[in-house]
Amino acid sequence: MPLKSLFGAFGASASNVVDTFLSVVIKPNMELDELAEVYSKKLDSTIRDEQSKKLKYVGGSFKISYANEKYFNLSFELYFQNENDEWVKKDAKSNPQKTEYLSEKALAELRAKKEIVYEIDEPEKTKFDLQSPPQEPEVRKIPKNKIKD
Repeated sequence: MPLKSLFGAFGASASNVVDTFLSVVIKPNMELDELAEVYSKKLDSTIRDEQSKKLKYVGGSFKISYANEKYFNLSFELYFQNENDEWVKKDAKSNPQKTEYLSEKALAELRAKKEIVYEIDEPEKTKFDLQSPPQEPEVRKIPKNKIKD
């Protein structure tokens, strides 16, 4: 079974916050934790994008839900606060995804539990985030008449 791109998994009605979330590629026979880890990277990117808009990340969740023997759904909810301490929610739900991309073990667990919820922690600071801002370079004038011809 080839890799499947979940581009468009979250439908045209989803907000712009899911743009980077849409291009996730999954492989056949994935475990639930493995699927969550793949999406975690995209969710971290989404959180950082919202933080760059002066929103403070508070918490969120990623859900994998059993629909039926042939389909499962993905969804996420992210909660932020703006500079006025007002709550901002970013969320999206997927179109149905085929269970053929889940391992038998993952499908059995999802069938039994109906929904698996993963907490989304704030992304760890990257090396770039931890560095101090770049300093302005020293600017010098070119000396005149210092070198003899």
